[in-house]
Amino acid sequence: MEWLLMIGTLALSIAVVVAVQLFRQRPDLHLHQLHELRVLLQHAQHLATQPSISSDDYQVLLNQTRHLHQLAPQAQKPMYRLFFHHLHALPSYDNDTQTRMKNRALQHIVYLVDEAVPPALIAQRDDTRLEAYQQLWYAILELLQARQRYSHAAYQEQQSVRNAQQSLTLHQQILAKRLRQLQALSLADDIQREITEVLNQLAQSEQLPFEHKVALSQRVNRIMLHVLDSFIARVLTRYPCQHDDALSPIAPFPQSGSGQ
Repeated sequence: MEWLLMIGTLALSIAVVVAVQLFRQRPDLHLHQLHELRVLLQHAQHLATQPSISSDDYQVLLNQTRHLHQLAPQAQKPMYRLFFHHLHALPSYDNDTQTRMKNRALQHIVYLVDEAVPPALIAQRDDTRLEAYQQLWYAILELLQARQRYSHAAYQEQQSVRNAQQSLTLHQQILAKRLRQLQALSLADDIQREITEVLNQLAQSEQLPFEHKVALSQRVNRIMLHVLDSFIARVLTRYPCQHDDALSPIAPFPQSGSGQ
């Protein structure tokens, strides 16, 4: 009986490999990859403002990342391996370390999106949307860098580092500027409202305790992910692709206002 089980397992493995190779030859592979990235983006939005990551949430994140790594063109695979490095042992860290490592992981998703969106738009010969994406990407990248510096300044202030208060004030102003820069683009109404809420909180953040500054920074992460998710949703509305449930391990994570 054991040899029958081994033969069955081997046959299943071969079938999966063949299915994936055939799938990679599909003309709409780039679009399917965007669909699967939305699954990751929507789950990441949920995790962005969670105080900790549960084992179940972590497993969902790993499963979808493995799936995307399997589907990714060879040139993109190193980016997914680096993402796995950021995810390594995430639930086992203490709260402070987990928050920092989670931020790194969520930021890396932004770069995974940038690996996938331009090739998809180039394949569709959509120069108009490619130009719009490049403008959006520039604003996202500047916001990401501003958020990193604001978080670092908040941590230094919490550690009573010399001149940390002046640094925090400066980076708070820069972060607000980058949020307004993003807000000036054509965004969904719910994203516009969330940016306004964060700007209002940011204006009073100097009086807030460290934990609230961390939470504010995490909301900025969620905004970035939400903006990218909304853009991809519009692309997929313009260029729908056939979705194969057999090759997708999980369904999209429920997320209201994701750009539909």
